Amino acid sequence: MRYIGNKTRLLNFIFSVLDERGIRNGRAVDPFTGTASVARALKEHGFRVVAADVMEYGYVFGRAYVAVTGEPDYAGITDEVNDTTTAGVVAYLNALPRRPGFIHRHFSPAGDVGRRFGRMYFTPANAARIDAIRDTLEDWRGDGRVDDDGFHVLLAALLEAADRVANTTGVYASFVKSWQPNARRRLKLRTPRIVPGNGCRAERRDALELVRDEAPFDLLYLDPPYNTRQYPGYYHVPEIIATGWYDGGVQLRGKTGLMPDDDRRSDWSRRGRCEDAFEELVATARWQHLVMSYNGEGIIPEGSIARVLKANGRAATYRRYRRDYKRYRSDADGENRSYAGDRVEEYLYCVDR
Repeated sequence: MRYIGNKTRLLNFIFSVLDERGIRNGRAVDPFTGTASVARALKEHGFRVVAADVMEYGYVFGRAYVAVTGEPDYAGITDEVNDTTTAGVVAYLNALPRRPGFIHRHFSPAGDVGRRFGRMYFTPANAARIDAIRDTLEDWRGDGRVDDDGFHVLLAALLEAADRVANTTGVYASFVKSWQPNARRRLKLRTPRIVPGNGCRAERRDALELVRDEAPFDLLYLDPPYNTRQYPGYYHVPEIIATGWYDGGVQLRGKTGLMPDDDRRSDWSRRGRCEDAFEELVATARWQHLVMSYNGEGIIPEGSIARVLKANGRAATYRRYRRDYKRYRSDADGENRSYAGDRVEEYLYCVDR
């Protein structure tokens, strides 16, 4: 999924630092898991991982790619699906006939609400395919025919498929006013890659609440928001698909169809509050090793990061690692472009107890 702060391209960098510091196993807590790319990689490397996020789609990815222990059991839908492997169920969902519903109504120009606001997030055909698949998943889970593991694995596949055909520049704060080539492609789920293994779990919780309840653990991996963009506004469409708000009781607002988001807004994206949130989290969590991934343009000053980590760990073990890489771009060149340059510096701030 296209995502601000996605660390997939930085996994080699992150694990080279972990290896250098001798952090190779144990319990790891990732309270800003996002698309769960780091949490999944930690699981693959043998860690027992807690993947958490305040966003529902983050929980879906954490559940699908971290908490699930192996191939889900789809025996409950054998009357409907011939091949009940994950690949077979994915193929069945891809072949479902279109079923216009909530996403079609609100986020395509053919829906009555979408037409009124000119929303072009999805073509009418792809919006109706998203509705058909999402409704089917909800029906299967509601009837007890698919368990929570299978439901979240398939829902993660739908979120990723919808993002591949979304008519956006990578975030959902706005839509493009003409159809991009990717948006014209047919929505198609891909079979998720499941990482086997026990001892991991996923939660949808505030980061501070999560760590307060965690027993002492080995690694705290922090990847918090680094700018003032609130994720509920930038990723409200995936969040709506993840939560399944299809009962008509939710009132969306504005030109882009924003959802109620008071319980998802983060102090980590607010100047004047992010430093206090950072200090409280680091002081509260009972970690042995701390690794924080942060951007060179982050709103928490580097001096504050160093001060907090040295105060809560052994100052002699504090170190900042740097990696330069190509920037994630969600806007085009022009006089109103919100940043300069296509390279960005990613830092890993590390300290041990």
